[in-house]
Amino acid sequence: MKTKKLLARLAQFMNKDRATQREELEHIREVLKKLKKKEQRLREKLDSEPDDEERRELEGKLEVVHAQRTKGLERVKAIRNSRRESAGDPAPES
Repeated sequence: MKTKKLLARLAQFMNKDRATQREELEHIREVLKKLKKKEQRLREKLDSEPDDEERRELEGKLEVVHAQRTKGLERVKAIRNSRRESAGDPAPES
């Protein structure tokens, strides 16, 4: 194969990877929005719940939802960083 054809095939593979990552990001964002709403509802219930046993149960659920949101956010950051590295862009300074 000639160099041009090899580079074209490589670009095609790279674009598939980016498309897959874009789809994954979209799905994760949807789930993160739902988890955020659920976390807000649980916090509201927790604030208005007088029963200690029910409060402990709500706190447990809240911890699980928060942990899942954190994992999702970390995954989004990892995908963004890998996309930047593959594009050759420097990471933004914070």
